[in-house]
Amino acid sequence: MNALEIVIIDDDEGDRKLVRRLLSKSGLAHQIHEARGAHDLRPASEAVDAVFLDYLLPGADGLALLGELRQRWPRAAIILMTGQGDEEIAKSAILLGEADYIAKSSLNQDAVARMLKRGIEAARLKWRLDEQRRELSTFSEVLVHDFKAPLRAADYLAARAEEALDMNDPAGARDSLSMLRRSVRQMAELVDSLAAHIRLDRDQQPTTIEAGDIVKRALAALEHDLAVSHTQIEVETEVPPLECLAAQVAQVLQNLIANAIKYRGDATPRIRITAEPEPGPGGGVRFAVTDNGPGIAAEYREKIFEPFTRAPSRSAAPGTGLGLATCRKIVRRQGGRIWCESELGTGTTIIFTILPQRVW
Repeated sequence: MNALEIVIIDDDEGDRKLVRRLLSKSGLAHQIHEARGAHDLRPASEAVDAVFLDYLLPGADGLALLGELRQRWPRAAIILMTGQGDEEIAKSAILLGEADYIAKSSLNQDAVARMLKRGIEAARLKWRLDEQRRELSTFSEVLVHDFKAPLRAADYLAARAEEALDMNDPAGARDSLSMLRRSVRQMAELVDSLAAHIRLDRDQQPTTIEAGDIVKRALAALEHDLAVSHTQIEVETEVPPLECLAAQVAQVLQNLIANAIKYRGDATPRIRITAEPEPGPGGGVRFAVTDNGPGIAAEYREKIFEPFTRAPSRSAAPGTGLGLATCRKIVRRQGGRIWCESELGTGTTIIFTILPQRVW
C-alpha cells in the first residue's frame, strides 16, 4: 500500500498521541493531519485515505460530522473511535453504512493496521462504484437527450437529399449530404468523448517521467492546431520527475491547451504552461495552463468541470462539454484536484495537482 494520508479528529491530546504511536508502529507509510474538532479542521488534500474520528467532540458528536467529512473526502475510510458506553450508538451508525468503529480501549497496533487496510479497500470500492453509477447516469442522459438533435437532423437531411435527387437537383443533394456528414461527425465526436471519459476506469500502472516530457506529449498531439492558430507557447517545468499515469496527465494538458486555443477570442493565443512542486508535506506537482482569452465569469468557474456544462461565452464554439469533466476525473483519480482562476477580459488559468503514487 502506498503512503497514506490520515486525519485524526479528537479533542484529547493523549488519544491523538496514542493513534499517532500506533500508526508509527503499524509499518504503513503515512502522513498525519490532526484536529481537535470541526472548528479546528485545517485543509487537507482531497486524497485523504482515512479519518480517525472521535465520537464525542466539543459542541457536537462525531456522527454529526460524518456528512461533512464524506462530502469533503469521499474516498476516505472513516473510523469512529468511541469511549465506554458509546459502542452501541456507533454500531448503529455502521449498520446504516456510515463508518467503521472501534472502542478506544481496544486500540492497538494490529487493530489499527487491520482496520486501515480493510476500511480503505472498502471505501475505495464504494467510491469507484458511486463513480460508475454517476457515469452510467451521464451516459444515459446523453443517449436520451444529446443524441436526439443530431439524429433528427440526420433524418431530415437524408430525406432532403433524397428529395433533391428525385427532382434531379444534384447541387441541392450535395448540399444536404455535406450537412449530413457534419451531423454525423458531431455524433462521432460525442461518442469518442464519452468513450474517452469512461475508459479512464481501466487499470494502468504509474511511471516516473519528467514533467517537461509530459508537456511535450501534449504539444505534439496539438501540433496542427498550434500552427494554424499561430499560438505562442511558454513552458517552465523545473520540478523533479514525478510518478503518475503519464498518458492521462498529458491528456489533461492537451485538453486544457486545446480549450485555450478554441476559446481564444480575437487575440493571437498566448499560453503559458508551468509545473512546480505542490506545497505541503504530501509532495506532488502543481501544473498550470494560463491563456490570454476572454476569461470565465465567477459563477461558472466550478460548473465548467461538470459533464456537458459550458460557460455561456463558450457556447458558440464546437465541443461536447466533456473535456474539462474528463480532466477532473483524471486528476481526482491520481489524488489531486483541479480548479479555475480567471478574470473577465484578462484570461484564464486552470490549475491541477498530481500527487505521487496515487491511483484510485
